[in-house]
Amino acid sequence: MNEFILPALVHVFEPLNIFLMIAGLTGGIIIGAMPGLTATMGVALMVPVTFSMDSTNGLVMLGAIYAGSIYGGSNSACLICTPGTPSSVATTFDGWPMCQAGKADKALMTSLLSSAFGGTVGNIFLLFLAVPLAHFAVKFGGPEGFWLCLFGLSTIAVMSSGNMLKGLVSGAIGMLVATIGLDPHAGIPRFTFDYYPLIQGVEVIPAMIGLFSFSQVLYLIGSYKPFIAQYAPEPGSLRWVARQLAGKCKTVLLRSSIIGTLVGMLPGAGGEIAAIIAYNESKRWDKNPDRYGTGIVEGIASSESSNNAVIGGSLIPMLTLGIPGSAVAAVILGALLAKGIQPGFRVFTVTGDLAYTFIMSQFVVNLLMIPIGLLLIKVLVRLLSIRLTFVAIAIVVLSAIGSYAIRNSALDIWVVFLFGLLGYFCNRVKLDCGAMALGIILGPMIDENFGKCVSLSKASDGSVLQVFLNSSIAMTLICLTLLSLATPWLLSRRRKKSSDVTREALASASSAMSDISAGVFSLLLAGAFYTQLGELEGVGRSYPSCILLFIVLLGGYILFNGLKQRRKNAGKTMKSDEEPVAFRRVGVIVFTSAAYIVLVPVLGFYAASALFLFCSAMILNDTKVSALLSACLLTAIMCLAVWLGFSVLLGVPVPGGLLL
Repeated sequence: MNEFILPALVHVFEPLNIFLMIAGLTGGIIIGAMPGLTATMGVALMVPVTFSMDSTNGLVMLGAIYAGSIYGGSNSACLICTPGTPSSVATTFDGWPMCQAGKADKALMTSLLSSAFGGTVGNIFLLFLAVPLAHFAVKFGGPEGFWLCLFGLSTIAVMSSGNMLKGLVSGAIGMLVATIGLDPHAGIPRFTFDYYPLIQGVEVIPAMIGLFSFSQVLYLIGSYKPFIAQYAPEPGSLRWVARQLAGKCKTVLLRSSIIGTLVGMLPGAGGEIAAIIAYNESKRWDKNPDRYGTGIVEGIASSESSNNAVIGGSLIPMLTLGIPGSAVAAVILGALLAKGIQPGFRVFTVTGDLAYTFIMSQFVVNLLMIPIGLLLIKVLVRLLSIRLTFVAIAIVVLSAIGSYAIRNSALDIWVVFLFGLLGYFCNRVKLDCGAMALGIILGPMIDENFGKCVSLSKASDGSVLQVFLNSSIAMTLICLTLLSLATPWLLSRRRKKSSDVTREALASASSAMSDISAGVFSLLLAGAFYTQLGELEGVGRSYPSCILLFIVLLGGYILFNGLKQRRKNAGKTMKSDEEPVAFRRVGVIVFTSAAYIVLVPVLGFYAASALFLFCSAMILNDTKVSALLSACLLTAIMCLAVWLGFSVLLGVPVPGGLLL
């Protein structure tokens, strides 16, 4: 290693490489901040550009885009409660409340510095411990992957400790939704409800955009706020954040970064799993865990440091074994193979100059991320000074093009719309959208690894239970899962009991209707899926059947509890603590969005978008002052920005039609 480090440092600081790192970081941050445009897409779009470059230059640029896009997702997560990438889901838990409290700059700066720290820690592991960690990653097979996913899923118990039952049923609903499409074990359609396009399954990113982005549009439109949040820049915010991170958050940062590195190097795992686990562990070991979810620095720091540490972790098995730890690492692997470079242990000797230049460039990228991120933050916070109505309908257009770009499928636009309605309903009845998102993300991996374990048991003539338990790593993960499930009980013992019995009774009464609604919805959904079991056999039937049974049991109990509370508090007049909602405005945006999706394949994306933007801005403009001019200006700016950003610069395809 020593013979390559100094030459690598010289290569890294060449003017061309510095330029490529700055350009890659800037583009990656912008791509990551846009709902639907993931790190994988950003890197994949730039791979053809690298064919005309030197191998080292191309790899440096791809690495910068990777780092920038993972961090970039936190910007939209904090400002509009919309994770730009799936790995930023956990960032919304504290980033959005912090923004609502008027601390948007502190939230964004926390995510920036935490991302740079996590990326650096992950890269240190990549530089010094790549070989031993790669050997450890190889030991993860079906049983270990199954228990890792279950451990990630068990964090729902801590995430939803205020109402664990609703959190668990939300996670189970997410897992059930993830079974839609082709049965991975038998290759036959499953839960398509006789609608052929559903054979593609529900793509994770459009579902996330719907749950967190479109549902947030409905919430914002239904509120009586003129802007997303009140914001006034505070002098010295960067120093305050740096002191917080270096002081009381240093343990959180280090622990979360290590978790992100270890999870990142496991094939199939990713930033979303790492962020959820790191967030859960930070909450578990905090002296006052109830603070999490209210807008605290520790919550953002744990999520962002872990998902950026995943970058270094995912590159460990890719460079040493040729096994990518993430989808982005797989794209970079393809770029290396296209250049005739075969990843493996020899990459550090035969092509050591390239490998170590790439690794050292990642250190520089994480340093450059801070000044570039600070400059972009000053631009992004301007979003908070734009009228809420204009921001909301612009998000709908970006969600549509972002979701379509993933698979060039109109189905994904409808997935955004339907999951947006689902997310809005879940927020109203206190079902946990974060837990549901985690179920959608982890569901396919649990399904696949469960099938692997069953196949292993048949091949070895042993029991399934023996396959599940025949590993020290699996046993460790089982213990961690049990500890995670027991955490809510442990946390409840640390909480101080409230002596205000009246307040507890009022809270119980006010939640009765939401429990009834959540219970009925869960049972109806389970019934609909049960009718589709049909002739499914084997794992393809037993796996969703277990989920259905779990939903029925929990949903039935939630419904029973709601009815009991309602009977107990019959005759009491309750004052709801919920914010008033302008349901007429919500209905308008739902109707115009549905019409927009219908018109996209008929008129074409740009024509339908222009019509949607103009009509929605005219109808929802409360002030009516220069409404026509504002609507025309918004339509022109958004259509031009989308055309330049998506069609011209990124070459992202858009739906065609009779017009544009």
